[in-house]
Amino acid sequence: MMRPIATIVLSLLCCITVCSQRNEVLDADIRTLQVERNGQWNSLPYIELGTADCLTISFDLMSHEYRRLRYRIEPMTWDWQPNERLLTSEFLQLGIGDEPIEDFQESINTTVLYTHYTFTFPNQQTAVALSGNYRLVVYDDDREQDEIIIPFYVLEDGARLSARMSTNTDIDFNAHHQQLTYTLQPLPTLPIHYPESEVHTVVMQNKRPSSAVYNPKPDYITPTGLQWEHSSDLIFPAGNEYRKFEMTTLKHGGIGMDNIRWFDPYYHATLLIDEPCRNYVYDEEQDGAYYINDIDHSDPDTEADYVFVHFALQAPPDLKGDIYLNGEFTEDHFGPEYRMVYNPESKLYENTQLLKLGYYNYQYLYQPKAGDRLSTAEVQGNFFQTENRYTIFAYYSQRGSRYDRLIALADFQFTVTK
Repeated sequence: MMRPIATIVLSLLCCITVCSQRNEVLDADIRTLQVERNGQWNSLPYIELGTADCLTISFDLMSHEYRRLRYRIEPMTWDWQPNERLLTSEFLQLGIGDEPIEDFQESINTTVLYTHYTFTFPNQQTAVALSGNYRLVVYDDDREQDEIIIPFYVLEDGARLSARMSTNTDIDFNAHHQQLTYTLQPLPTLPIHYPESEVHTVVMQNKRPSSAVYNPKPDYITPTGLQWEHSSDLIFPAGNEYRKFEMTTLKHGGIGMDNIRWFDPYYHATLLIDEPCRNYVYDEEQDGAYYINDIDHSDPDTEADYVFVHFALQAPPDLKGDIYLNGEFTEDHFGPEYRMVYNPESKLYENTQLLKLGYYNYQYLYQPKAGDRLSTAEVQGNFFQTENRYTIFAYYSQRGSRYDRLIALADFQFTVTK
């Protein structure tokens, strides 16, 4: 007998581990949170001061029941701690940073009922005045509780940031790692007198906060800038190309799927059984992103249905750690709802997720029981040829200032030259 959908979803979603640099969905009834910059899919959530940049935020509330949702804006420090030193009138150019979300629409002819919410920021009611890190908090006005936390960045033109990757690392050569080198050159209009303490950088691989390296020490400080050339902190496991599946119709399975079937009252999709990767095989993917799509309808936002997707991985049952499902749809969260559980009957590690029709990237990350850093080596493998996306943020924390300015940003795809 099928359990009610609310019961199943709640069993999939447990406690939230706070990680300020990643999206956090705090309500089990909210799914498919997406943040797009200037209408671009798989984009980085930042806006540049003095431009028409905007972020479009959308999500689904899993019912047709109306809830009065609002959002507020909060400033953060360069390392994602709340910045309580700024007044609202200082970091906001318009408004008070507390606005209602008025654009919502109920799903149409779906087996799983939901209400699709969307809004843009900045807008005519609210805009930011200072660069730096921020978070946008969606909350329920009636229940007086936070529902979603979305970190985003505000950039100013204060420096030039150039970077390159190499598979000739200080650990190995064309083997399992990629090493990042970058240079930061402040503009003449931004004189930095104490670079050792006033400049901070943060680096991420494939937009994953769990991969973030905070404030690696520069190797050289010159009159024209700072250079990072042989930092051991900037050697990244190369990983492997993400796995993917396409679930764009309820009529039949797509790429990476075994089947999609109706078991009253919901649709269920079974993916092909995955295995640990022993070799590198190139596959065009989107570094963990997902894209909502329904080829049978014109408006996926409100007409795409939800499906219970069953993941299965063939791996030894006696691993000395945990395997986690990972992709942008997991919000880089490693709670029990994303842990692969070994099934002695099927002899597979299994996990089930409620996902909206679309195209999805995913991978498996391993975490030893000792609590070491998450690893790609055990299941995904590490191969120097892997095409990874790297993002570098540079901040200026001027002595005496009450906020940290985001002065440069580099976001690029690394591809091994053939």
